[in-house]
Amino acid sequence: MKPTQTEITSNLLADALKYCDREGIHETPLPGLKVVRREKTTEASPGMYESIVCLVLQGEKKVWSGKKIYRYDPENYLVSCIDNPATVQVVKASAKQPFVGLTLELQPSVVYDILQETSPTEVQNDQPGGGFFVEKVTVELAGAFARLMKTLENKNDLKVLAPSIVREIHYHLMSSRYGMKVRQLGVVGSKTQKIGKVVEHLRRDYAEPLSVASLARMANMSPSAFHLHFRQVTSMSPLQYQKQIRLQEARRILSLESTDAASVAFKVGYESPSQFSREYRRLFGQPPMRDLDRLRMTVPSQD
Repeated sequence: MKPTQTEITSNLLADALKYCDREGIHETPLPGLKVVRREKTTEASPGMYESIVCLVLQGEKKVWSGKKIYRYDPENYLVSCIDNPATVQVVKASAKQPFVGLTLELQPSVVYDILQETSPTEVQNDQPGGGFFVEKVTVELAGAFARLMKTLENKNDLKVLAPSIVREIHYHLMSSRYGMKVRQLGVVGSKTQKIGKVVEHLRRDYAEPLSVASLARMANMSPSAFHLHFRQVTSMSPLQYQKQIRLQEARRILSLESTDAASVAFKVGYESPSQFSREYRRLFGQPPMRDLDRLRMTVPSQD
């Protein structure tokens, strides 16, 4: 008899635990594949998702992006098709049964290669907006991840077998109900690729003044079309996206450097320290320096 999805997930969990003996985000011998472990539930906090697929082996997580909420657990995986600021919360975890998950980076070059070798797939009319989607875990997808984890135990297997299994995982994602969103990663000139180019610019030059007209030219779209497509892909406006990037970078700087909130506000592109403090409090729940005190009191995880 073939193993069930529950049996596959149980074996996957045992293999994943070999690479995460403590809390944090842990690298594996395969670049792009990471194991995440959390031993307690967390408060909802802002974070950043890159283009990845997230497979939960134990526990549950919740993600807010724009006005949408995504929950994923051992029965449902999450895919992020573009770099997305989001609010994240681990809602099911404990020391005895920690949250454990796998994340695998999506590779546009792999998607492109698969598209060149397969017939066009009929477009579904129920493709969700935004850069995320959640879908049911299949036996085929779980089995591919299980075989991928096994290749980590042998250097030759890792070198020879892992690339084909990574490709298989991409194929399963592309063949899912919302696979069109993944396929867009490999389509030259697609809406996702065009917006992705702008997102990369915003993440790199977040402190620069935002001009929708110049961003639209970068995406080779009219300003109205650009604004519409940007919101469809990211679930937020360009200004909201830039604001989240600025505030997350400000928090990072505050946690690493001995400086004051006003200096950081100017450094990340704000002209008004008071506006910076208001928006910082709205996103993180407390004013900058009070939030910094809370961060310093928290034992850092091994991320």
